[in-house]
Amino acid sequence: MDLTLARVPIEYKEIYKRNWNTIQTSVRRGLIKEVYHYPLIEYPELEIKKLLTDILKIPNKIKINVAFGFILRQRTTEELKFFHPSNNTMLFKTPRLIENAIDRRKLMDDVESEDVFEYARLQRPSTNWVVARIICVRFDLYKLK
Repeated sequence: MDLTLARVPIEYKEIYKRNWNTIQTSVRRGLIKEVYHYPLIEYPELEIKKLLTDILKIPNKIKINVAFGFILRQRTTEELKFFHPSNNTMLFKTPRLIENAIDRRKLMDDVESEDVFEYARLQRPSTNWVVARIICVRFDLYKLK
């Protein structure tokens, strides 16, 4: 078993295993767009901040957006469901332009100030589902010339 999966709380291990192909670290690089995807295991807020800091070390002008994957729990049956991060559930309405250190700091501040659980709550299919855990983050990065 992957060392990352070994750190997942027991109640979530099965849903992580079933969806590991989506949750695991992956990077897709294209000519215009790159997609960075990372699991969040123990401290999502700290992990997100570190990952975003690393991504923003790119010296070029870029646009970036963020999406999260999470586990929902059905209120009466306790069933767990994985909600995939996607183009349709991005944190910002449009990707953020990052040209300089001020833009980088503003993006970091905005991502930190967003209530990720509230974001996830607004994505759920109905009020019968509650957000149990934020489990992955996706960064869509657009290269600009």
